[in-house]
Amino acid sequence: MSALTALEALPTDGLTVTVLRTLDRIVPGEWDNVTSVDALAREVCGPEAPPKLALQLAVTARQLSLRDGEKYNRALQIYRMVDTVDQAAAAGAMMGKAADLFGSLGFLKKVTPKPDTTQALDAGVKLVAELVAFGTLNGMPTADADGLQRFTGALADYARYDLVRVASWVVFDGMLPLGPGFVSKIISTWKDVASSKFAGNAAFQTLAGQLPGDTMDDKRGFAIQALDKTGDWVTRFVADKGITQGKVLDQLQGAMSVADGGLDYVAAAIDASTSYFSHTGTQTVARAVVRHALDERREQVWKGYLDTLR
Repeated sequence: MSALTALEALPTDGLTVTVLRTLDRIVPGEWDNVTSVDALAREVCGPEAPPKLALQLAVTARQLSLRDGEKYNRALQIYRMVDTVDQAAAAGAMMGKAADLFGSLGFLKKVTPKPDTTQALDAGVKLVAELVAFGTLNGMPTADADGLQRFTGALADYARYDLVRVASWVVFDGMLPLGPGFVSKIISTWKDVASSKFAGNAAFQTLAGQLPGDTMDDKRGFAIQALDKTGDWVTRFVADKGITQGKVLDQLQGAMSVADGGLDYVAAAIDASTSYFSHTGTQTVARAVVRHALDERREQVWKGYLDTLR
């Protein structure tokens, strides 16, 4: 399935969409649930562009998606893989809690919160996946020091689907289950746990081939460096947006039937029943296709202009 086909297969409602909409107070106006290539082309072109340009851009994007599909599909699979592993881990063996927490989710019969160590490991893996996907989309299929520097610089310019995905990570994988010191908890956990924990983490194993280093310890070391370098930006983001556990829970209770319960149970229920990483990741990849298509059209127009001068 191409990135653009995947975009048009995204759900238009449901729990993932509802949860993502709760973030509008944190990153207002950044996310619309775009599930149409034509709508995405209009967004990329801007409101002042003639409708004909957006239609032409959508056609070019579909052609580009087929021609360079391998690169886009690799990034798409990274986003999907992380959510798939996360859901499998979150849907644990403890009975009864999810139905109490999410009154509207009668189908969810069992959920268990992850231990803090597992939650910190999995949260770190998601941020590493974001780094790897960023590199893949920007012509750096293997992460390295230069790619890490470009990624940390790009965070300051994150917007739209990229920004809401990182905000989701901050809220649902960091603040909600681990508390206000989640950045330091994630980094210290990655430094302290045994290498066997990483060897047994399916998502990290999948990503390891795209990280520098010959051994698992080398790759973990690079991942810790990535977490450390992005930590300052994440900490500033939390402070600037005023993100607290209480505010997050208030937002969730305003959007769905969330009963009283431990925040770790709420986080586990969200993990088990939403796909925010792959949903926004699909939108990110599709937007990258459309933006690259716009760059191609600009080059073609410029080349045509130069040809008239010869």
